[in-house]
Formats: sequence, structure tokens, C-alpha cells
Amino acid sequence: MSLPSLSLPSLVPVTQPRRLREWRALFRGLSTPARQTLPGRYRGELLGPAWFQGLLRRGMGLLGLRGWWGKDFSPGGRDGVNLVRREGGLVRSVPLVLREGLSRVDGRASLQVEYARGAGWQWRPFVDELRWLEGHTLLAMVHLELPLVRHVTLPFLLHREPTLH
Repeated sequence: MSLPSLSLPSLVPVTQPRRLREWRALFRGLSTPARQTLPGRYRGELLGPAWFQGLLRRGMGLLGLRGWWGKDFSPGGRDGVNLVRREGGLVRSVPLVLREGLSRVDGRASLQVEYARGAGWQWRPFVDELRWLEGHTLLAMVHLELPLVRHVTLPFLLHREPTLH
């Protein structure tokens, strides 16, 4: 099933280059979203230098998310799906679930994106922690639930797309 695609410019001016530790510091001061505020489609924006973004895109492609575009959270804020760009628009790929947990960044209560068994073994260790950056943009910090790397978090943005009625 293909979904229509919108192409919008970046919605927030905070994407000027920042060091990864600056994104972590910013994340600590942001509020955790309530489930009911999440439903909708979000365009993803990888952060960091161009070479780093390219490396991340290649890695995501190897894991099955070639052409990653963003996420779509379902009404009720319990689950959703990643969206990838394919010929003809956006396609639903790699299902996700939303759970409450403790943040690896600051130890506070956090809303987290996790991947259930149906998503594939390669996605099981990935956890995205979500915080509101502003009214339409989430700052996400991704980490792997694997020994020795749990403390390594990488930031990305999720920009809410306007709803079409």
C-alpha cells in the first residue's frame, strides 16, 4: 500500500550543526510526550555531518529500512510503523510499539519506540526515546539495548506532517 508523500522544508531552525553531546543536553530539558499527542505521520531528519548521515542511511538500508522517510504513529498512541520511500510514494515498513520506560539519557520517565518480534531480529535491540522539541517536532535519541553500547545515543528529529482531511 502506497501513501501520498508531502515534501516540506525543515520546520525548525535548530538543525544547524550541533555536537552530539549538545543534543543530549537539550534532550534532558524537554518534556516527554503523552501517547494521545502522538498520532500522525512524522518526517524523519537525521542529524550530524553529511558523512555521518550517509553512514546511518547505508546502515539502515542494510537492516531493511532503505529509503527511510519517517514514522506513522497510530491513533491511541500504542503502535505505529516506519515509512520508507519507494516508487510511487511512501510504503509502510517495520512495525513498532510505544512503551513507557526509563530514559538511558537522563533516567527520567520516557516514551519509547521499540520493535516487537514481528519487526525482525535485527530491530529488536533498537530503542528510540521521544521528547517534544516544540509543538510539531520530536527530538528522538536512539540507542541499542546491547552490552557495552547502551550508553551510546544518537539524535534525530521527527517533524509532524500536516493532516489532510
